[in-house]
Amino acid sequence: MTDDNTHSDSRISKRDFSKEYLMHKTPEITKLIHENFWIVLSFAYGQPVVGDVIDRKLAGEWKYLRKSIYENAEVRADRALLEMATQLRVLDDAQDLNDFFKQTNHPPLGVIIQRDGTRTDLHFRDMTNKIMHGAHFEWRLGGDDPKIVIGSNQPERWQSAEISMIRLMGLIGGFGF
Repeated sequence: MTDDNTHSDSRISKRDFSKEYLMHKTPEITKLIHENFWIVLSFAYGQPVVGDVIDRKLAGEWKYLRKSIYENAEVRADRALLEMATQLRVLDDAQDLNDFFKQTNHPPLGVIIQRDGTRTDLHFRDMTNKIMHGAHFEWRLGGDDPKIVIGSNQPERWQSAEISMIRLMGLIGGFGF
């Protein structure tokens, strides 16, 4: 500080302080991302298998088990997906991930279906935006690469976005903690 209570040129801006603080929190944030991703991944790949086991091995209605497997698990996966997107944005703010992914030509994580039906690549920052601001989630389960479909909150601009679980695994699997 100078005598007139102003900062010298070496002062730290609020953004710099926040970024510096977040950099120290990166391992904790990354751990939370992995925890939420496990819930998303488990639902995407596990729910169809468990549903099939119930159908083949358990006779009867199993109303509450089915509610747990089909309804409650999806609600929890939706919440984990939203939390993960928010945490990815925090990590992006701390580490400039979006810029890094652009510079390294990171592959898209899925597609955006535009208003006119054309398909464009879904990249990191767009993915987090679509998850955080989307109207709803739809899970296309089964197969080797389940998809998370995000319904548009701006149908005059885009219809939906589809995230590839394989591509999302490749992204999240690269984050250490």
